[in-house]
Amino acid sequence: MKIIIAYATYSGGTQAACEYLSQVLTSNGHQTTIKMISDTIFEDLLDYDLRIFASPTWDFEGKEGQPHQDFITWMENNKDKKLDGKPSVVLGLGDSSYAHFCGANSIIEEFIKSVGGSIKAPALEVDAYLFNMEENNKKISDWTNTFTP
Repeated sequence: MKIIIAYATYSGGTQAACEYLSQVLTSNGHQTTIKMISDTIFEDLLDYDLRIFASPTWDFEGKEGQPHQDFITWMENNKDKKLDGKPSVVLGLGDSSYAHFCGANSIIEEFIKSVGGSIKAPALEVDAYLFNMEENNKKISDWTNTFTP
């Protein structure tokens, strides 16, 4: 399967999680491309069998539970485009001490649906990725079984 992982990061945690995710998928025979969401051209997403969107959840302009600012901008710029039923999944990093833990996931999933994409598997919520990488990487590895053969 040809998979693109489009992400945004503030502290590097989401990037590290995506790099690990890519390693797992590649070791299982899939071809992966990793790109920052700000460098992702919407039309290029159509060339992949699966799209994985990954974002931390953040307090954006005083509103808690939002995707990374680059995701917000990218989604706004591409809201009139179409994914034509193409499958996607969402990986979210967050901090469970906040009221809207991994709130970015539902926002990104709603965007996917609004542009005609489909959600292939439930989003993964990862708590404090950098502070417990071994356990969180196991969650990521197990999660891949929900959307890959």
